[in-house]
Amino acid sequence: MWIQNNTYFHFLCAALLTAAAYLLGLSGGFYFDDEWNILSNQALMLDSLGFRGLWDAAFSGTAGPLGRPLAMLSFALNYVFFGFDPFYFKLVNLFIHVLCGVTVYAIALSLSECLRGIPIPRRRLFAFLVMLLWLLHPINLTTVLYPVQRMAGLSALFTLLGLLAYVRARQLVGRERVVARSVLFVISFVVCWPLALASKENAVLFPAYLLLLEFLFLRFRAAGEQRVSRPLVYSFVGFVLIPGILVVAYFLLFPDWILNGYGRRDFTFSERLFTEARVIMYYIGQIFLPINSSLGLFHDDFVVSKSIFSPWTTILSVVTLAASLVGALIYSRKFPVVVFGVLFFLVAHLLESSVFALELVHEHRNYLASFSVLFAVAYGLVTGTEKTVRVRAFAAVCLIAFFGITTMTRAAIWGEPVFHVVSEVSNHPQSPRANYGMGKQYAIYASSLEASPQKKEALDSAALYFGKSAELRESYTDGLFGLLMMEGLEGYEMESGHFNELLFRLANAPFSYNNFNYLNSLFQCLEQGDCTIADAKLKEIISACQENDGFSGKHGKRLLVRYKRFLK
Repeated sequence: MWIQNNTYFHFLCAALLTAAAYLLGLSGGFYFDDEWNILSNQALMLDSLGFRGLWDAAFSGTAGPLGRPLAMLSFALNYVFFGFDPFYFKLVNLFIHVLCGVTVYAIALSLSECLRGIPIPRRRLFAFLVMLLWLLHPINLTTVLYPVQRMAGLSALFTLLGLLAYVRARQLVGRERVVARSVLFVISFVVCWPLALASKENAVLFPAYLLLLEFLFLRFRAAGEQRVSRPLVYSFVGFVLIPGILVVAYFLLFPDWILNGYGRRDFTFSERLFTEARVIMYYIGQIFLPINSSLGLFHDDFVVSKSIFSPWTTILSVVTLAASLVGALIYSRKFPVVVFGVLFFLVAHLLESSVFALELVHEHRNYLASFSVLFAVAYGLVTGTEKTVRVRAFAAVCLIAFFGITTMTRAAIWGEPVFHVVSEVSNHPQSPRANYGMGKQYAIYASSLEASPQKKEALDSAALYFGKSAELRESYTDGLFGLLMMEGLEGYEMESGHFNELLFRLANAPFSYNNFNYLNSLFQCLEQGDCTIADAKLKEIISACQENDGFSGKHGKRLLVRYKRFLK
């Protein structure tokens, strides 16, 4: 009984188990987008904590329309105290993860007051189970061990804190604690929500989460009352439903503000919508049965749905999701927890798994979304007859152990950079980025060797994987830029066929933002004197870029200025 109801024991146990699961992964390195957002960002490299430097660092981000200043500021502080040591970037992420888990516990405990199926003595046990399942789930690993995904972690933390403050404030309505209630509402809307938005823009869904909590648990009523509060209903209509309808109407009337983003993608609007139905089902499968061989840092090998019938799993996914949504609306009063698991998960994917021209699959998109699913799983494990208590307790222990061991195994692989890239390319052999990562690892190894047959062999292996990366996706330039950088750094001549293919893709393929990143890295290497590229080749590269309509905007202008400055 003491263990079941001791909150401090629950927090300590959860923190220790989570630390144990992730400890071996903290020694890993930086990955992919870390290069552009962190390592190559000069504004983060501060010598002191002066206001001007911190301000510039905070607003140096290029991800998302807001630049994610809070996350960027945290990266700058990491650098000031620990330099670019990936261990401390991951350690801070782990600390944020544990704080998120504690907040998940508090939310689950607060919501349990609205659930008749959970007896009072089991409420803390229920919250403890939700926290453990969420903290130890393998699908949340990328948000912790992929440094740049602190953006997702911080956004989730402040979103969860905002939800908690709102729920506690609502539970004080009718109890004559006006000041405490007002302070909590201010914390929710004026403090937590803006901080979540400053970490990542998907926090714009915060009001929709509140609407779900009202609809399923709080019921738009004051504590102890049965009458619906009309002012509260009207406020949600004005605050959530009307803005949502206006956004949808604006998209229908002026679709170009979304459709234009597909100019940088090698899939269409309809292809993304059909594919995301399968992606959502893939996420659900990984939440219920996470398998390390199918999880990964990169999922650019995910097959695009060319129509609602190709592949055939597309129509099956669309029908399943539609049926789930209809069923959730019909049975919202009878099974509120299950419906919460479905609707909160789908709402959490409204931005990143819907109409916007983002990449198709990323595990960190489930960081907040998985909370509701695991909430429903935990509810099923703590409710039921006394006859099944032992069975449910055994199932809960097995599930926690399975999640923890799976995460620990995966973290151990992530903690060893060489094993990690080998694992990624073994589990996802058709992933262009996984093959690029393997090629880069061979190139790094080759750079540590003196001229020898062993060095030549390492460079040949790097070229092999870079070439395969280029073959796997007709629009990607990752592997081709890898070959170009090997020529500049090691004098390993890039084949003319590969160079011509690079020029063709830069001129004709969708011009992704990664192209700007690779070009900036190339110029940085040239400016620092670390590599050499023939002027004629450099001119051809810039000319090819200028042929592409996607080589535009501030990024294109900055590169042209940088090129002209380099020529001088």
